[in-house]
Amino acid sequence: MSILNFIKNIFKTDSAQQSETKFKPDPNAYYFHEDYYCQIEYLPKENFSAASKVATEIIEHSEKTFDGYGWTGCYIRNEAKVPTKSKQFKVKELVDLLLAEGFSEYPSVTTGYSTAVFPCDNTRAFKKQSIVLCIDFKGDIIENLWHNDSPYQGDNEVYKSILLTMADKYNLLLADWWKSIVVDISNPNEIDKYFVYDE
Repeated sequence: MSILNFIKNIFKTDSAQQSETKFKPDPNAYYFHEDYYCQIEYLPKENFSAASKVATEIIEHSEKTFDGYGWTGCYIRNEAKVPTKSKQFKVKELVDLLLAEGFSEYPSVTTGYSTAVFPCDNTRAFKKQSIVLCIDFKGDIIENLWHNDSPYQGDNEVYKSILLTMADKYNLLLADWWKSIVVDISNPNEIDKYFVYDE
């Protein structure tokens, strides 16, 4: 074995081994950049006060760490006090609901960064117009519910209907960490305010 190969083997990581498998993603798969994971997420409504406090802290941290060119620090969110997985929502029940609402499912989901792409075996993605809802699961239990991006404004009425359904069926709120805003999606007026938040 050459010295170069010996050194490579010492520093070989799991991610390096993953790339060596030459995974070839389905061109029809739903892809999200890893930085977007759970940046627009549904959480149990019991988290409203704590999540709203975190949103305020993110804004304050951003203002303090911006030096005119970029940010000198990063705010790290903790897991919600009442995580979605603690509610034991069933995957099949939500999938049936989404399909009944006119969503279609992507054949698979991938993530990554730059040119690196990896499979997400425990994530499913569903689309209706520009609205894509992702479900992370373990067994038949939902762990996280989230959107990769905000839907197009032209789809706001459809999106509003979905938000109200998620609030009614599962008693959830929406935390948009990109905008640092937490939305009571059981209230149609609060949803409307959210839609015009940064117009």
